Amino acid sequence: MKKTCAWAIIIMCGLVVRAQTNGVAATNAAPRETVITSDSVDLDLGAGRHQAVYYGHVRMDDPQMKLACEWLVADLPQSGGHINHIVAETNVVIDFTDERGQPTRATSDKAVYLFAVTTGVTNKIVTLTGHAQVENAQMTETGEPIILDLLNKKMHADNEKMILRQTLESAAAETNGPPANNNPPGGTHRPPTETNSPPAATNTLPNAEK
Repeated sequence: MKKTCAWAIIIMCGLVVRAQTNGVAATNAAPRETVITSDSVDLDLGAGRHQAVYYGHVRMDDPQMKLACEWLVADLPQSGGHINHIVAETNVVIDFTDERGQPTRATSDKAVYLFAVTTGVTNKIVTLTGHAQVENAQMTETGEPIILDLLNKKMHADNEKMILRQTLESAAAETNGPPANNNPPGGTHRPPTETNSPPAATNTLPNAEK
């Protein structure tokens, strides 16, 4: 299978595709690139365009996520910077970690990725449409659309349906279970012992005179 790597684009366009955190590049850390591979790619490097279209077994490896699909178009930066707009379609699968650090998978027919730095704050947003679903060990969430905030580890869904792996009743039972039953059905039930009963009479009436 023939693959085309994003490094080919970097060589041809003189671009450096790097990830940044909160709009500030780490000065002592090695750059973390976004790498895209596919069976084939079409490049449009005309003035004002700088676009790449990938076909077949497309894979994108980014510091915040891994994406797989069959067709992807990326708007490339014209000078050093991060890819700021990506559209992925057909069998889209995205793997990332949620706010608790657990593996999470999102699937959809289409995903739109937007990268922007506004007033020094970086945003990485993915919008999922078409049979959109997010799943992890605790739940499965469906909606239309589902919006993922990759950097802040947040999710928003419209027209949503959530399926929990554990019901609210079972979760409550584990922490607030009823006290043990000391008189189970079929057992011998003993009434409580009276502890404050009146004392027995000790002064009897004298016998009547004959």
